[in-house]
Amino acid sequence: MFTVHRFPLRGPRKAERVDFLAEELELKVNSKQELGAQRSEERMPRPQDTASTMDPIRQMLTRSRSTYPSLSGAERRVADALEAAPHELLRLPLKAFAERAGVSEATVVRFCQSIGYDGFRGLRIELATRALVTTGDTASPVSPDDDVATITDKVLRSGMAVITDTLATVDTDALAAAVDAIAAASRVECFAVGSSIPVALDLYYRLLRLGVPTSIATDPHMQATSASHLSNTAVAFGISHTGRSFETHAAFRHARAAGAKTILITSYRGTPIGELTDIEIVVASPEPALRPDAGSSRLAHLAVVDAATVALAMRDPDRTDEALLRDDAIISEREVTR
Repeated sequence: MFTVHRFPLRGPRKAERVDFLAEELELKVNSKQELGAQRSEERMPRPQDTASTMDPIRQMLTRSRSTYPSLSGAERRVADALEAAPHELLRLPLKAFAERAGVSEATVVRFCQSIGYDGFRGLRIELATRALVTTGDTASPVSPDDDVATITDKVLRSGMAVITDTLATVDTDALAAAVDAIAAASRVECFAVGSSIPVALDLYYRLLRLGVPTSIATDPHMQATSASHLSNTAVAFGISHTGRSFETHAAFRHARAAGAKTILITSYRGTPIGELTDIEIVVASPEPALRPDAGSSRLAHLAVVDAATVALAMRDPDRTDEALLRDDAIISEREVTR
C-alpha cells in the first residue's frame, strides 16, 4: 500500500479535497517502479501484502461489516449509507455525506475512526490514493431472474471474495497466538451451534488426527457442563458467525470461570462472546445482498481452521507424520474394496 504523507493543508485547500493526491501519487508510483525492479528478486510477497492489492473500497466495506454490531445507532446509519453507495465517499465532502447519511459530521468522523482509519480525511486520502493503482470486482446480488449458471457464478465468486478479503484483513498475530495456546493446552473443547457446528466438527476432527486431546458437545446442556469442568490449562475454542449465540456465550462464561483460555473465530468485532474471548480471530463478512452471509463466512471460518491446524502440524512434522500414518492405517480398514 502506498504511504501517504499527511502534510497540513493551508489556505483555501480544505481538508475535504483530495485533488492534490494526483501529483503526490505520481511521484510515489515512479519511486515504487524504480524500487520494484531492485526488490523483485529479493523477496516473495508475504500474505500481508494482499491488503495492498485489495480493492480499497471493498476493504473499507469489509472493515465496516465486521465492526457493524459494535457501532452506535448513528454510526450504523453511516455504514448503511456506505453500503448503499460506497463510491459517494470520494465524491461528496464531509458535510454533504453526513447529510446523506442523516447524521452529524462528527458521527461520520467517529465512524471512520471506528473502522480503523484516521478520520474522514484519512479515509478519503487512502481510498483516493489506492483507487488509482488497484482494481477489484464487487459481487453482484442474486436476482430471481438469474439462471442456475449465473447464480452459481455469483455464489462462487462471493465465496472467493470472502476468503480473499479474509486473507487481507485477518490478524495473523492472533492466529499465531491461537496456535501457541492449542500447542500448550492439556485439552481443547470445541463449541458451536447452528450453522457453525460443521466448522467446529472440522476443527475437532483435525485436532483429533494431530493427536491433540480434544472433544466436542453439540447439546447446549452438555456444552455448559463440559465448559465448567475445564482446567486452567485447557482451551475453549468457539465458532460463532455473529458472536452472539446464546449457547456459545454461556459455554464461554463457564469456561472463563473455570480458568480456561478462550479462542473465538467470528465474523464481527465487539460482540458479547468477543468480550469473553482471550484470542479473537475475525474473518471478513460478505456482501449481505448476495445470500445469507453466514454461508460465505463459513468458508472463511473453515479456511482459518485449516491454516491454524496446518501451522500446528508444522510445529512437529515428525510427530504429525506419525499420527497421520497411524490414522490412515485405521481409516483404510473402513474402506470398501472390490
